[in-house]
Amino acid sequence: MNSSENSLRRNGIAPIKPEYIIKKEDIKRNIATEATSEDTQDDTSEEPPKKKNRITRTRESNKRYKERAVKTFTEVKRLCHKTAVGEDCDFDQCKYDHDLKTFLEVKEENLGDRCVNFDKFGNFPKSDVYIKEIQGEISKQLNIQEQNKLAKLQATGPVIDKGDQIAVSQNQNVTDVSSVEGNIHCSTTELIDKNLVEQAPKGDNKGICESKLDEITLTSEFGESSDTPDVPLRACEKKKISFKNKLYLAPLTTVGNLPFRRICKEFGADITCGEMAMATNLLQGQQSEWALLKRHASEDMFGVQICGCKAQHMVKCAEILSNEIEVDFIDVNLGCPIDLVYNKGGGTALLRHDGKLGKILRGMNRITDIPITVKLRTGIQDDISVAHKLVPKFEKWGVSMATLHGRSRQQRYTKLADWQYISKVSDTVNEMPLFGNGDVLGYTDYYEHIEKHHVDGIMIARGALIKPWIFDEIKSKRHYDISSGERLDILRKFCNYGMEHWGSDSIGINQTRRFFCEWMSFTYRYIPVGLLEVLPQRINERPPSFRGRDEQETLLASGNSSDWVKLSEMFLGPAHESFKFVPKHASNSYSYEG
Repeated sequence: MNSSENSLRRNGIAPIKPEYIIKKEDIKRNIATEATSEDTQDDTSEEPPKKKNRITRTRESNKRYKERAVKTFTEVKRLCHKTAVGEDCDFDQCKYDHDLKTFLEVKEENLGDRCVNFDKFGNFPKSDVYIKEIQGEISKQLNIQEQNKLAKLQATGPVIDKGDQIAVSQNQNVTDVSSVEGNIHCSTTELIDKNLVEQAPKGDNKGICESKLDEITLTSEFGESSDTPDVPLRACEKKKISFKNKLYLAPLTTVGNLPFRRICKEFGADITCGEMAMATNLLQGQQSEWALLKRHASEDMFGVQICGCKAQHMVKCAEILSNEIEVDFIDVNLGCPIDLVYNKGGGTALLRHDGKLGKILRGMNRITDIPITVKLRTGIQDDISVAHKLVPKFEKWGVSMATLHGRSRQQRYTKLADWQYISKVSDTVNEMPLFGNGDVLGYTDYYEHIEKHHVDGIMIARGALIKPWIFDEIKSKRHYDISSGERLDILRKFCNYGMEHWGSDSIGINQTRRFFCEWMSFTYRYIPVGLLEVLPQRINERPPSFRGRDEQETLLASGNSSDWVKLSEMFLGPAHESFKFVPKHASNSYSYEG
């Protein structure tokens, strides 16, 4: 960076052209005008608020997280799905409404003349907001068999049905091998075979466990009885996937949903991964957790990410996933920093226990032929990094690929990612691909890290949330000055994909609206290329208040959540008066500390 660019980039402030910056005097004048119009009587001083310390920010973040537990939308009536498609509901305890005439009188207005689901699938899957005259219309066009066939084309990948959920929760889908693999890694006082325990002399528990472990180890290494399904897989039998030099969209909780991943695939993402799912919830057959594993047909290289802290849970979960869904790899979360996961021993907490971690990864590798990958942070505390010690062990434990986020748990998203440390860790790896992660917001960041830090690829997270066209920028090696109209088209497409995925009834539309607003909490941070004095935009640079080149661009840059709801109304109609939205992700992930 030359001296002129350095002078423009000052103290983490984005270098926006002066003609687009809104002056502080104008902001104060607008605030004073609004206060007068609302007849407020607050005479507090005009001194800027003091910067909050990290503890205060964490408490406020936890408070916001609890507030989000309140339902974002309350529905007056919800029509039974079978009634909506012209069938008779045979479920005696159905809690939904079956009176079509009454429903049509109280339902919200249609969003348009046509339903996006009807246009694509030829029927009304979960679609009551658009329905004018349901009965008779569908039966004339499609018979029930055709409706069911079209419903299966919706795409969103295999999800276990109710019967399979019950089987999973009762451990009916788990073989003896995964039970043994999981129990091997418990303490030696926890025996593997209850029948052996009853027959064994008192105090001989340790010997039984060790003999069972030796038997499985020999079987897996030398391939004895390889035709038996109860024998763990050998390394040569596992599927092979090439991760190198591919653009990887990170697994993103809440905002990395299926409609968003579809957007990124269209812009050139090579690898996608589902949202983090808790292993214990999957084993209990929770439908909401299994829904996180849905895969769209466009996701040609797709993985799922699971999080857990016990070997028996993770091993069983790996086996069930390989049996129940089509997935290219299983990613183990070692980077989640939130207290809810960390305090239970999952996420970054596993970085403290390499013994337990090794048992988890070895057990998962031996029970499934699906490649196992990991995503981790540098460590738990800023001044104590452990990744350089763990990554070489991953290779010995059979991990197919590792991704290192260049921050500790303590950092969360403050300060810049430590790419020098990522480079140091990459030098410790022999054949296993190592991806880096952190602060990539443009093609210049991407290629600089690839060349300087010797990584096999880069996982992109917040950069894709802020501008999902980053994948196209990287492949074409250009700065894309996208217009407000093009950005609105992307948002419209997301809403259409959301209605396909969550449904175009009132519940599905408001679900789409909530995830739309969650995504806006990131994408509003994008600064159009034409407004910058120096390229590219840096992810740690906070922009001053600015106006766009047109009204839509200004609205898209608003950090006010009420404006995000206003944007959603352009595509999803007016929000119901009971709709509430509290952002999950605070904007302090922008924080810059030199």
